[in-house]
Amino acid sequence: MDCTCSKLLKIRNSTASLSNLQGLESELVNVAHNILSNTTDPFSAVIKFLHERPEGVSLRGYVMDYVLAEAFGEQDKIPGLIKILAGHVREIIRQSNVINIVNEHTAIEKWGNYLIKQTERIKFEIGKERDLLVLKNIAGLFAIEHGIAVPLEKITVQPPKLVVTLNLGLIRPSRVVDIFAKA
Repeated sequence: MDCTCSKLLKIRNSTASLSNLQGLESELVNVAHNILSNTTDPFSAVIKFLHERPEGVSLRGYVMDYVLAEAFGEQDKIPGLIKILAGHVREIIRQSNVINIVNEHTAIEKWGNYLIKQTERIKFEIGKERDLLVLKNIAGLFAIEHGIAVPLEKITVQPPKLVVTLNLGLIRPSRVVDIFAKA
């Protein structure tokens, strides 16, 4: 005789798991909405959202895509730099003040008048300088100017602008760009 009790239990458990996941997803979207509405700009909001995640806990890329789409209303409203950081993500992990992003593949995205190249791994430290949000010690992001890929060293948030510092060895030129630049 074939008992179906274990099969029914699995179905019930999978339904409960799906309901639980939908609840967690809804909670993440609510947190993202709250952070977005309480910050001066969307870039700071996304960085704050990533920084306030539990340490060492992976955030899957498809969840991040869903949260961004829900928080901003639609894909076209997501600012360019946020798409660059979150567009091809496999997972995001926070360790203290360091965010590690593992991408599905390398990519080049348009950010306003610039091209930004990302590698399969992006890493940056979140900090404050003169009460401004700063992403520093950036690895895995390159600005392409005149056909030359130059590593990004630091991004300073000065709403509604970002000051992007490039690493050219001894020279550290800066570019001022609009936070709301579309990809």
